[in-house]
Amino acid sequence: MRLAPNSRFTGVAVVADSWPLLRAGVRQTLQGMSLRVAADEATFESAKAAVGDRLDLVVVGNTLEDPRDIVAQVRRLPGAGDSPPKIIFLLDAVDAGGLRHLLTDGVEGLVQRSIELPDLKAACERVLAGHRVVSGGPLSVLASAGLELREPGLDSDDRAGLTRKEREVLSQLAQHVSNKEIAERLHVSAATVKTHLSNIYGKLGVTSRREAVVVGVERGLLA
Repeated sequence: MRLAPNSRFTGVAVVADSWPLLRAGVRQTLQGMSLRVAADEATFESAKAAVGDRLDLVVVGNTLEDPRDIVAQVRRLPGAGDSPPKIIFLLDAVDAGGLRHLLTDGVEGLVQRSIELPDLKAACERVLAGHRVVSGGPLSVLASAGLELREPGLDSDDRAGLTRKEREVLSQLAQHVSNKEIAERLHVSAATVKTHLSNIYGKLGVTSRREAVVVGVERGLLA
């Protein structure tokens, strides 16, 4: 694709997935963000052959290749400036062990392969802005397993100002239990749980349980 002369160029991307229709949708989404898609191929091995002297984003779905091997290859490719290319994996099936490895390897995006295109666009924008994104099935597995995901550059001691008890309540939210069950588990009153929730929402800048869990996962706040 050639961008029009007045288009706002935001970087170079490649797409790898075994399903042509999915690749077409992802390509269209990325082009709508003024990214130049250098290649969309059934495998990452084929897609990377089109990479020149710059690569900003890699979107990988089902390629039957080892995800960790893909990460290692991407980190050796030229990024923008001093930053390596960013990676988003579109996952079908997820397990805690696999997520742990990918998080340890510093993967920036882990989302459900069936993600809606507008949500994929939002995920790509966040990843390119320097955030980490986990959504759909990967988020549920991550929260249930108690794994931590920190924003790049986030101080390990930064707990968003949450108290120990507030972090305990946040951890319970990730297990999808009611206020009454949280109160029973933490041996506090239901009114106290409501107070903790109000404090958590305010400190994290969210308005719902789901948003609190998402932010908690992204910032590594789950105990």
